Amino acid sequence: MARNFNLRSVYLYLVCLITLIIFIFGTIFTIQRVVDLALDTGHYYMTLEDYSERFSYRGLEGKDQADELTEEEVEARYEKFVEQEKERARANHARQLASHASAMVVGGIFWVYHWKKIKNDE
Repeated sequence: MARNFNLRSVYLYLVCLITLIIFIFGTIFTIQRVVDLALDTGHYYMTLEDYSERFSYRGLEGKDQADELTEEEVEARYEKFVEQEKERARANHARQLASHASAMVVGGIFWVYHWKKIKNDE
């Protein structure tokens, strides 16, 4: 069977290729975000030592001075900081999941639509 390639068929095949790639990458990244959300994968969080340096500064004499916080207060603030960072990472993964899932759905729908157009033209 000889195929007649015209501008319309080239366009349809190119759109199918692009939307298939969008669908594949959307699927890959959706799976990654689902795994990130399900397993609560590790992230880098500032260490307690680095966090405690936020409360020190150089005085006028050039000596290190610290705010009037006890170690327990700094540790409590650090624990709150880590929890906030974990929640921020989870929310970011959820937003990315929605974005990648929508790319997968839209890419898939467009691919099916254009593939049917190609099949109807044959």
